[in-house]
Formats: sequence, C-alpha cells, structure tokens
Amino acid sequence: MNKKIISIFVIMLLFVTVFSVTGAINDEKTVNMKPKKASTDIFWSDDFDSYANGSPLHGQGGWKGWDNTPAATGYVTNNQSRSSPHSVDIAWFSGVSADMVHEFSGVSSGNWNFTAWQYIPNDFSGETSFLLLNTYNDGGPHNNNHWSNAISFSSATGNVKSWEGEELPIIFDQWVEILIDIDFEADIQTIYYGGAELITKSWTAGVEPGGAKNLACVDLYAGDALSTSVYYDDLSLEGEVGDDPVLLCEGDLHFGNVSAGATLEDSFTVENVGGGLLDWKITDEPSWGTWTFDPESGDDLPPGAPVTVQVTVVAPKEEDDWTSTITVTNMENPDDTCTIDVSMTTPRSQPSLFLQFLERLIQRFPVLELILSHLLG
Repeated sequence: MNKKIISIFVIMLLFVTVFSVTGAINDEKTVNMKPKKASTDIFWSDDFDSYANGSPLHGQGGWKGWDNTPAATGYVTNNQSRSSPHSVDIAWFSGVSADMVHEFSGVSSGNWNFTAWQYIPNDFSGETSFLLLNTYNDGGPHNNNHWSNAISFSSATGNVKSWEGEELPIIFDQWVEILIDIDFEADIQTIYYGGAELITKSWTAGVEPGGAKNLACVDLYAGDALSTSVYYDDLSLEGEVGDDPVLLCEGDLHFGNVSAGATLEDSFTVENVGGGLLDWKITDEPSWGTWTFDPESGDDLPPGAPVTVQVTVVAPKEEDDWTSTITVTNMENPDDTCTIDVSMTTPRSQPSLFLQFLERLIQRFPVLELILSHLLG
C-alpha cells in the first residue's frame, strides 16, 4: 500500500513538473512573439518660453507666416501657458489672420506622434484650425501643397470637426491635448482630441489626394474670417529617430547675371534628420570667386534644429558662366555628404556703339576688312 502511495506521489510530482516546464516554455514563446515597441525620441519640440513676451513668432525658432509672410504672425504671450511662462496666441491681428508654419525634414517613415496642447477660452469667437501638411511649397504654387490632416474649431457649433465631417464637443477653458498618431508604412493616421478619437484615415489621401508619405509642416491658422485668441503650448514631434546622425542640406545658390568683382550674399541650411548629434563641416567650395561661410562647421547639432549658413562671395573678375558645388560632410561618416549647387554669370562687356557700327559695316562690305588690315598692318 505504501508503495502504491509513493508511486502515485511520484507520478503526480512528475506531472506537475512537466506542466510547469511546458507552461514556462509556452509563456516564454508568448513573450518572445510579442512585437517590440519601437524606440522613439523627441525629434522636435517648442514651448515658446525662450521667446520674449509680446514678440512676433515669425522668424523665431523656425516659425514663419504662411508663404514666409511676416504679417501672418502669431504672438508670444503670457496670457495663458501650460508650461510657464509663455504660449503662442493665434488670432486675427490688425485685420490679418495669424497663420504660423513650422517645416520639418526627414519625417517620412516609421511611426510618429505629433502633440499640441490647445487652450480655447469660453468667450472664443470665430473659427480656427490646426493642420498638418505632407507637402508645402513655401511661397510657390499652392497646387503643390497637400493637407494630410485638418481640424477646425467653431464657436458657432461648439464643436471640433475634421474636414471629413466627424465631430466632438470643444473643451473650453482648459488645456486640451491634440494628438496625431501617424504610421507612414501603413499610410494611416489617427487624430485624438482630449483623449477621444476623432477620426482614423489615410495619411496620403488626407484632405485631398496626391499627397506623400512625409510630414512637411504644422500650420496654426486663425481662419478665413475674424476670430479671437486661441493658445498653443508644448508642441512636440516624437518618432522613430535612428541612433546615428544623418545630414541634410537645402538651398541652391543661383546668383544670375552679376558684375565682375561684385560682393553677393545668400544662404542655405544644414540639418540633422537622423538621431544622436551631428558634427558637420564644409569640405569643398568652388575654385572660382572668394567664398566666406558663417558658420563653416558645427558640432553636436541635434535633430530638428536646422542651421542657416550665411554665404558671402566675391564674384570673379573674369567674365564667364560659372557653375560648381559646395560640399558639406558629416564628420562622423565621410560617406554622408550633401551638395549645394552654385551658379553665376559675369557678363562679357558689350562693344562700344562705334565698334558695333564698324562690325556691321564690315559684315556688309567685307572689302573694308582688307583695307583696314592693310592700313593697320
């Protein structure tokens, strides 16, 4: 009897052991099969606190009015703030609608979140909009602009509304999160307002077809008709930023026809569209003319903070058509370079009216050339 009890006990012990090991294996497989959450970093952010109170936002921190129009500026204010002391006031000022744009580069793959905190006072009047564009042609033809996302806030309806028609009630007199979750690979975006889902839709189809898998800019717009103050604070763009810096340059230097020896000025931008910190340097410049760059190099450039390089060149004294490039290099990766195209023309001097007349006369009477050659011989 004792042997039977011992045998049963051993069998039960073996069963429990096998079950535990199998369960552990299955649990381990389940854990391993879960997709890893992609690591994300803050690519760009702005809390407006470093700007002077009351100052126009245009020209600060990469912000500018639509089409680079200074009059379309919003204003830094301490009337409201989520993070003290400042936010930006988007309204109609002096009969002009504030329409503030901040452009981005290199945001075109993976998963991203754009977050903006918004405060709408209870006495708000009019209509205001928050927009994200996938292409933006600053100052160029507007048919090259494509809106992926546009939501409008109306005092008449008391609702926030997508351009496709979905609506939620506006939350007044408090800071409310606007969150856009973008998956470029799946071509999907979800817009949340105050934690509630407003709409899920395509990113490239967006408001109008023909868009790109890209985030070109954010646009804070006070609307087509007179509207009062709406405030934004603590904007951020977070996404799958790589571990290594990646160099991007934008701008071409085409000076056209210039006087020989003239001093000319222009600019281009250098940006880190990867991760980490970028060390960059101008490593090649045209062999003609005299070139000065400010700055000509930089260290520890973070993502999303483009640097404007001011260029001064003294045109060659010789007369010719000049073309070349400026090369910028990622100093941690010599294979990562970008080039800026350069061109100018120093026109050849026109002959005097007498010489022009003489040339036409010789063309009409070729014998004059022989006579002149004999006299000058």
